[in-house]
Formats: sequence, C-alpha cells, structure tokens
Amino acid sequence: MKKNIILFCASVMLISILASCSKNSAIPNFNTVTVTFANNGPKYVTSDITVNPKDSIQFSYTVTSPIRMQYVYLVKNGSVILSDTLKSGNKLSFTATKKLVADTANGPFTYAVIARDTTGYYLGTSKVITVTTAADFIYYTNRTLFVPDTVAKVNPCYFNSTLGTVLSYSKTGAAGSAGIDFGYYYNPDSAQTAGVKKTPFGHFLYALTVSPVPNPIAFYDISTWTKNATIFKLSGTPTFASILSGGGIKSGCATNLKTGTSAIIPVVTTTVSSGKQTDSFTPLASGNVIWFKTAAGKLGVIQIDYINQNSAAHGTFMTIDVKIVK
Repeated sequence: MKKNIILFCASVMLISILASCSKNSAIPNFNTVTVTFANNGPKYVTSDITVNPKDSIQFSYTVTSPIRMQYVYLVKNGSVILSDTLKSGNKLSFTATKKLVADTANGPFTYAVIARDTTGYYLGTSKVITVTTAADFIYYTNRTLFVPDTVAKVNPCYFNSTLGTVLSYSKTGAAGSAGIDFGYYYNPDSAQTAGVKKTPFGHFLYALTVSPVPNPIAFYDISTWTKNATIFKLSGTPTFASILSGGGIKSGCATNLKTGTSAIIPVVTTTVSSGKQTDSFTPLASGNVIWFKTAAGKLGVIQIDYINQNSAAHGTFMTIDVKIVK
C-alpha cells in the first residue's frame, strides 16, 4: 500500500511538472520545421545585410512542419515583434510577408522565425539573419585639447570636427584653419575693479570668429586664418549617452541651438548687496554637454569627459567625446 502511495505521488509530481511547461519555456535543442526566405525584390532580406537608418526591409518566408502549427513568430534580438495565429486551412505550411523599417540606432539586430504547435510548444526556428544598421553619425572618443602655450605654441588647442583631429597654433593651425571648428582656452582669474563686472574665468570653448570674450589670446595671431563661425549651447538635455543616431543629434541641436552663442563661457551671476557687487561663476566642467553647429552646417554634440586642473598652465587639458552627423 505504501509503495502504491509513493508511485501515485511521483506520478502527480511528474504531471505537475509537465503542466507547468508553457510556450515561454526555454527552446529545446531540436528543430522540426523548415523555413525558407524568398527574395521577391530589392528590399527583401534573405541573409545578413547592412542597411542605412530607417531603410525599408522586408521578409518573405515560408514555414513547413510535419506537426500542425498554431503560432508563427518573427523575433528580433530574441523578442517577438510580429505574430501570426493559424486559425484554419493547412497548418503544416505557412507563408507571410512582413514589411519593417530599419532601426535609427546603429548596430547589429538579429531576426528569426519561430513556430509553435497548438499547445504553444516549440517546433523549431529559422536561421538567424543579422541586419546591421550603419551609423549615420561619426563618433570621436578621447580627444585631448590643451590650453594654448605661450612659448613653443605647440599645444593642440583647436579641433576639426569633420576629421576628429586636434591642431596646434605653430605646427598645423595656419594650414588647417579652414577646418577648425572651435578652440579651447583657460581664462585665469582676475581682480575686480569696484563697480565693474569681474571678467569670467575658467575653461572656454569658442569659435575662431571671436577670441574668448573678454580676454583675447593676444599671443596667438590668427588674423590671416580662416575663422569658422561655429555656434554652441551648453545643455545636458538630452544626455550624451542617449544619442544613438544622427536623428538624435539633429533633434537635440534643433531644441538647444535656438539660443546658441559663438563662445561657451562660464555663466556669470551678479548680485548687489549694500552697494557691493558680487560675481559668481559656473565654469565648464567634466560632464558638461555642448551642442554645436559648424559654419558648414554640420550638427554635433560634445561631452567633456575630464579636465585635469583649473589653471592657465600649459599642462592643463580636457578630454572630450564628439558625435557629429555625417
């Protein structure tokens, strides 16, 4: 009697385990279906391909199975994006055409077709097709700009956002000035004259159409250089990390550059109390995000990753990342 009870309990446990399985169970290591992809035109995808953001892509596939199918899914990166339920007719074969739009974010995206039976159990899958969206923006990382040095004048303090290169005054600046979109400068602290607003100090990014206001770099003569009128706007919205496409850069610039300027200078706040003027400054700092538009109409965004010190000494530098629309 005791043995029969044990066998009965074991049977109940086995039935419970089987009943707990669902269509969300892990995919077993078998495949009973055949999936073929048809090339019915230039936009149809049958194998790995690289496309541009927002390109039209189409899948035409036929699934055949020796077991009656109930559900056929198109999955992207492992998640179901489109599904079909076979309600009548021949459930051993199914053909569908799906029209999609490629992602705006760059990177590889995998697609596959999965079939399940009437109870939701996995029957098999197609081969995995990788659709890679080509980036529509350029991403420059870890570019280092130094403050202008006054003697050798070799510090790379200018930036060409089209090429992602840094330039110095004496070596490459004059010859490459047509491609310079902005410069970097540190304005040292200055004494305040009574009743006169104090000169802002700190880290500057500026267009060559203006020297950093109000203290020009007198020791760098750029009178014969091409001076591109880049405009800037300091704003952390949207975040730099969230920008994954050229469209994201364009949207951020459209919002932020409505009130752009030709120089990103520290914010100056002046208060007057008992006839005494007090000025406070919020200089550029690590983590700042700056939107810009070049004289050629290129749109981009800068993130200041690191600034090593607050000083006009020739060893002062900042590292930046830049994303710019192609």
